[in-house]
Parts: sequence; structure tokens; C-alpha cells
Amino acid sequence: MRRALVAAAGLAVSVSLAAQQRTKTFDYKPVDGIQSIQLALDEVTVDQIVFRTAKDVATGPRLRSNSEAVLRLGNASPGPVAVGIAVVALDEGGNIVAAGSGGTRAGWLLPGGRESVAIRFPYVYRNLAKARKFTLTIEVEPKPSAAGPAPEATGQ
Repeated sequence: MRRALVAAAGLAVSVSLAAQQRTKTFDYKPVDGIQSIQLALDEVTVDQIVFRTAKDVATGPRLRSNSEAVLRLGNASPGPVAVGIAVVALDEGGNIVAAGSGGTRAGWLLPGGRESVAIRFPYVYRNLAKARKFTLTIEVEPKPSAAGPAPEATGQ
């Protein structure tokens, strides 16, 4: 029993070290929707965000939005990584005016690779024009080696 607990504790430590996360808040100051930013985790970077405000779209009996933020990712690390991104826009009072999350489409961003990731704001978006700040969270998980466990699906 004790060996099992020690092994489980070691596994929990190795799993928690595999995926890393960083969060940063920026002033909302896009010019024509485009804003240069700097957010890095290890050697994975986000250097631009484009806010696109769209109109409601009817999807059956429901209305949703095509509003989104498109982020430019880069991977200067020596190995492939899975990247998750969350975006939350806030008004002057700290109220959330847009929120969404997404990640790398093909699962892994290859070394030296660049990719645009679209974060949709399907339901909370109507007050995006009132945004004064936005918070980004980036989550990076290196691809396990061939000897390691198989990668989990990224949901894309």
C-alpha cells in the first residue's frame, strides 16, 4: 500500500510539471481591432491579438455571436507543444464583457511553428465595446517522448 502511495505521489508531481500556465492582464487598446502584446511561457509566445466584433447569428432557435479574438502563437522550443488559451475582457468596473477559450487546432504546435488561434465569444460578447482590460491565460504542455505516455486529445 505504501509503495502505491509513493508511486501515485510521484506520478502526480510529474503530471503537474508537464503542463505549465501563465496569466497576464493587459490594457484593452486595439487599433482597428489589432493589438501587439507580449506573453511568453518558456519558449512559447503570444505576440498579437485581434478582436473581431460580429453580429448575432441564428443557429436554430438560438442566437450566438461570431465575435472572437484571434491570437498569434509561436513555438521556439525544441519540441512540439499543445497550447490552450483563455481570454476574458473586462469593463471599467471589472465586469466580464467577453469570454472564451480554445487551443491549437492540430493538437501540437511544432518547433519553429506559428499558428493563429481563434477564441470565440459565442454568448458573452454584447458589451465588448466597453472593454478596458483583458486577461489571457496560456497553458503549454510539451509532447511526451516516444517512451512516455501517449498524448491526450486536445479537444480540437
